Amino acid sequence: MDEDHDSSLLEGLKKKVGDGLHKVTDAKNSVVDKITDIKDATEETASIAKELASYQGSNMKSEGQFLKKIFQHKDMIFMKTDAVAIVLRKLGGNEEFLELVDKLTREGYRMVHQESIRNIPLGFGFNYPLGSLYFFQHVKYIGTT
Repeated sequence: MDEDHDSSLLEGLKKKVGDGLHKVTDAKNSVVDKITDIKDATEETASIAKELASYQGSNMKSEGQFLKKIFQHKDMIFMKTDAVAIVLRKLGGNEEFLELVDKLTREGYRMVHQESIRNIPLGFGFNYPLGSLYFFQHVKYIGTT
């Protein structure tokens, strides 16, 4: 009876160890699955962030190149057509700017928008103050479609 008792005790112990092993394996698999889900979500988020950063970087580069083109333009009038005039008022040059506004007003243009260009990013954390852009529209085009 001792041997039967030991054998049944051993079988019971094996069953409990086997059950415990299954529980540990299930818990391990559950944790691994959750970590995999988190990893996948993180990779997806990182991919989206990378795309946005690339998009913003290319837009900032394009914007910087355009602002540089405007800034290097010799005249205060960056662009002028029959309908629109875009004027750059660099820091300083107040009298010249006022004379130009007077001239454009006499020609029939009205200021419709002003946009401050506070800084041009130059890289390495440096910025250069530029001035303002003034958008004028000829009166014969205001309110028409």
